[in-house]
Amino acid sequence: MAKLSLFMRRAWLNLILGAVFALLVVSCIVAPMGPRDLALLRRHRTQLEASRDRLIAENAGLAARTQRLQSDDAYLQRLIRRELGYARADELIYRFPHDGRASDR
Repeated sequence: MAKLSLFMRRAWLNLILGAVFALLVVSCIVAPMGPRDLALLRRHRTQLEASRDRLIAENAGLAARTQRLQSDDAYLQRLIRRELGYARADELIYRFPHDGRASDR
């Protein structure tokens, strides 16, 4: 009977220690600042870096366009003609009505 009692104490002690260990493991995985949040933060960082790279490229394109607008007169004239519909004194502009059938071909 004494051996059985000693075995039960050890078994209960092992069960209690196992339960505490399991709770600690679950707490580490689910808790804030755990591996789950670390993976989420890494994914968010990757998205932010992609967005940053896209904005840097867009900024470089805008800087190049600004430089061309300030220094390239031919580019500026083409842009004014295309966007505002202006023409030189010696040019003729032909405007055709938009036909939806022509775009179907």
